[in-house]
Amino acid sequence: MYQSESKASFFYTALIMFLFLIPNYYAIKFSIDKQHYKDGLELSNWAKKVEDSIFTDELELPRSVEYKIGLYDLNHNLIVSNLEKEPKVFIFQVHVEYPYIYFQKNIRLNSHNVSYIIAEKQINYSIIFLISAILFLIILIIIYLFSRLMIKNTTIPYKIMQKYMNEFFDDAMHELKTPLGVININLELLDKSMSKTPVHVKRIKAATKQMRMTYEDVEYYIKNKKIKYVREKIDISFFLKERIEFFADIALSKAITIKSDIEDNLSVFMNTTEIQRVIDNTISNAIKYSSYQGILEINLIKYKDDFCKLNIKDYGQGIKDIKSIFDRFKREDEVQGGFGLGLNIVENICNKNNIEIAIKSKENSGSTFEYKISLYKIKILDKADYETK
Repeated sequence: MYQSESKASFFYTALIMFLFLIPNYYAIKFSIDKQHYKDGLELSNWAKKVEDSIFTDELELPRSVEYKIGLYDLNHNLIVSNLEKEPKVFIFQVHVEYPYIYFQKNIRLNSHNVSYIIAEKQINYSIIFLISAILFLIILIIIYLFSRLMIKNTTIPYKIMQKYMNEFFDDAMHELKTPLGVININLELLDKSMSKTPVHVKRIKAATKQMRMTYEDVEYYIKNKKIKYVREKIDISFFLKERIEFFADIALSKAITIKSDIEDNLSVFMNTTEIQRVIDNTISNAIKYSSYQGILEINLIKYKDDFCKLNIKDYGQGIKDIKSIFDRFKREDEVQGGFGLGLNIVENICNKNNIEIAIKSKENSGSTFEYKISLYKIKILDKADYETK
């Protein structure tokens, strides 16, 4: 939330300051024009003093550190000058050739044959730009603080609502966990006590497992930013077989056959909850979007010594828009239900653990999800992480 507020504040501050640059530009231009006008008046007064000195018997020009003078005849031939730089043109009254400003005065006939006086002064815009920069910075800070205050006040109701929602979900998830566990245990006991499991019991087991997966997705979604999921060495071959067995009842409810080819003794270094979310959500989606009496293929093989590849393939309805399937709350088929969290969770976990995902799909022909996972190898950092569990 704090990062969102900061980003919004920076965005609005940048937008307002961009709009402020336009009047600021004209304000600077006005200040420069005003400075030119002031300098022009000063040079005019200085040229008048020089003119007064010309109409004396001896040509003694007034001296100044700030102003320079050039005397020219009627054809603009130089008579005497201490100008730092002669102007390039002579048709002007006030003329700017940065970093100098010039004022030209036409005088009446005199004994020294001077027809034009050009007064020069060096100009400096540093004060104007310094004041503009300070003003810009002050306004920038004021706008940023004001936008932060406004956004913070605007988000207070949302924060309160978010707090209540988090507390509600935490309490709800806690209250659901116990009855779900009781239902699962009693169903297993009931199943074992019967020589042949009735169809309705199998359906209850499948529905309960689907509820459990939904519960685990929501729980992970709520808690994944609050707690640290510690990694450990996992025999993914054995773990995958367990998850396939878990999904047997759900697959059976749609008469789906699961075919698996799993290479033994492959291990990865991940958190158990996270690898389970990847496997469960992918298998669950494959079953959900498979046709009745369809086939689901699950393969796990070693790949190039350092990796293993997990492939989960169905022959169902396929995916219409592969690019958007990982979006949060996005559902490919509204009829199938769900929250649209599963594949978004999968993508986040894969990004976190550097797992490469490849998806192939064709409408009405099925989809294949391929995960390229690094195999477990003893490394100093991994060993330290493993030992701190």
